[in-house]
Amino acid sequence: MPLSEGYILRHPEPDEAKAIQALLDAAETADVGEPRRHAIDVLTDWGSPRCRPGEDWWVAESHGGEIAAVGWVWPETVADLTADHYVHPDHRGRGLGETMLDVLERRAAEHVRADTRLRRLTAWSEDADDERRASLERSRFVAARQYFEMVIDLGPRVPSPSWPEGITARRFRPGRDDRALYEADQEAFVDHHLYEKRSYDEWRLFFTDARDADVTLWWLAWDGDDLAGFVVSYTGDRGAVVDDLAVRRAWRGRGIAHALLLAAFATLRQRGQSVARLYVDAQNVTNAVRVYEAAGMHVSRRFDVMEKSLV
Repeated sequence: MPLSEGYILRHPEPDEAKAIQALLDAAETADVGEPRRHAIDVLTDWGSPRCRPGEDWWVAESHGGEIAAVGWVWPETVADLTADHYVHPDHRGRGLGETMLDVLERRAAEHVRADTRLRRLTAWSEDADDERRASLERSRFVAARQYFEMVIDLGPRVPSPSWPEGITARRFRPGRDDRALYEADQEAFVDHHLYEKRSYDEWRLFFTDARDADVTLWWLAWDGDDLAGFVVSYTGDRGAVVDDLAVRRAWRGRGIAHALLLAAFATLRQRGQSVARLYVDAQNVTNAVRVYEAAGMHVSRRFDVMEKSLV
């Protein structure tokens, strides 16, 4: 689709991460109907060796110099590219989303020519966003699965966790537990949607070294010297988020995930948080949705995962 008059399309400059984050946050706030920071942290993403803002990211700049829209493609796995794009609420209704999607699809085709292992282009659409869903369907994307945002009101009282026999819980110890947590994270998610093994350095970028990381919120469940499971939470600008919860396969089905979740809720409540949320694959192989519902969470938003064949 041709670019609307009054806008130019270009790659972002290195110093524009803050402005792009502001656009994402404004879009998220408009979509949710309350002040909200977007789950994506632009500075963290741009620090990844897989991220190339000067080649795979675009912004639409208005005649007034504002960043009106942003889009990017990301090499999610060996076989998958993901595409995502957002338009600032003040610039919606002018075809910028359609234009950005066209650009991202052309870039995806270039990736395929360079790497024939790529098979799919994945995009995300909140089920309440009829316009975005229709745009993706016009480009022959089809719904493949669904993700949920789940939320809980922490209230004045949060139940204390009951740890299964033989399991000892303790807080994350920086400099001592990093490697064990990395290895457990890679193992626990190996059979999950869009999994790709990360190097230790890239894992640290998104976990211990993340801009809003607070390792004092993290809980680890140990069976002797073996790390059985863990929960990683965040607070700050994006509110209280349970970002990563996993139990390794040999320890599943014993109630460890439930106990970890309650430990996370209690810790977040102690830090003054009244609401916590998380994002989950609705078709998760460990039936995580059931675990979260049992802990008192409910679905607040639904996102369709849309896929398009690249071959």
